[in-house]
Amino acid sequence: MSERVSDTTLLELPAPWSHITLQSLAEKAALEAPARPFLADCPRREQWNGVEPRVLNCDTFLRSAYFLGAQLRSLGVNPGDRVLILLPNCVEHFLAVLACRLMGAVPAIGPIDETPDYLRACAERIQAAVVLTCARVGDMALGEKARLVAARALCVRGIAGFGFDLVEGIVSLEGWSEEDVDPLPDLTCHQGDDALITFSRVADGPLAALRTEGQVIAEALALFSVLRLDGRRGLVSLMQPGASATFAASLPLALHTGARVRLLGPYDREALVDVMTEVPNSFVFAPDHFLSTLDPAVFPPGLFANAAGFLALTRIDAPKASILKPGPFKGALAFDFSEGGMMTRLAWPIDGRIDLPHRYDHPMESVLPEEVPMLEWSEAGLSGYGAPRLIRKGSKRTEAAA
Repeated sequence: MSERVSDTTLLELPAPWSHITLQSLAEKAALEAPARPFLADCPRREQWNGVEPRVLNCDTFLRSAYFLGAQLRSLGVNPGDRVLILLPNCVEHFLAVLACRLMGAVPAIGPIDETPDYLRACAERIQAAVVLTCARVGDMALGEKARLVAARALCVRGIAGFGFDLVEGIVSLEGWSEEDVDPLPDLTCHQGDDALITFSRVADGPLAALRTEGQVIAEALALFSVLRLDGRRGLVSLMQPGASATFAASLPLALHTGARVRLLGPYDREALVDVMTEVPNSFVFAPDHFLSTLDPAVFPPGLFANAAGFLALTRIDAPKASILKPGPFKGALAFDFSEGGMMTRLAWPIDGRIDLPHRYDHPMESVLPEEVPMLEWSEAGLSGYGAPRLIRKGSKRTEAAA
């Protein structure tokens, strides 16, 4: 029997899903297929970030995450601390999330295109102890923005960065040796542990959504109904970090299915051509506004002819809504209720009108008990297993999404 907090909230998913966590997925992949390529940077990353693109296999990904976790521990991050991650769509972003979990901290994915004041409010909302960032993303001086956040948010004790040319006050994470860190103590993650924070904008600033390991895994498995990844059909992601659905598809689902993930961003047409030429049978995951306007005429003929499929992420406020009409590549949809929960749909309606069920049961029948919805919408708010706890301005505790 799965332990319950309430009628709609489980501490653990039923077997055989009950012990799957980000840690167990990464460790299993590294044990079973250590040399399998897993995560690859945008091939043009050096142009917009000043860092050569990296390609990590399953073993290197796990070892790098453990080492980063030891670095964070050496910098004073403690189990239970919350870490604000301000990074683009690069391998270090996913390493940072896993590293936090491996040492017992809770990663929070910040929207890097927001203002320093908004990001400061994000840090204060969750009482972030440390900020992780890099020097720049294209013309955006992200390191300077992160430094301003750390300077203005009294809760932040330090700031660390990947790459080079970091501004003063940011501790570099490059060039550390094994002698510079202490090994991490043995820690086993559980599905009831807090695992991920994301943000959405409301009238009085950012609203933080806190998910458990189990909720992250349940979202990843729900996405499998519209994103049939496997070792042959990988994922090309144009999604910039920020949404829980983006993370669920790119890390836990990819690890679970043995898929290779290619990251793109900021968007670059030539980079997309390079990647789709190299891995033509991959799924393409992108924002709805990108896929709806994707014009095959501006790309080499047949570039997307062998793509395994397309998945668009779109943000809605209610199950009945009008969204963008699909372009030539119709694909499937993942619906994001402003980080309050997620639903999926296999077909993108031609007229852009959707009418989703108010109760969304998990598309994999064995993941949740029959009586527990993945998400349920009402005028009062969202509930169900997939609804995160919310941290509002001035709140002294988290609350259920409803």
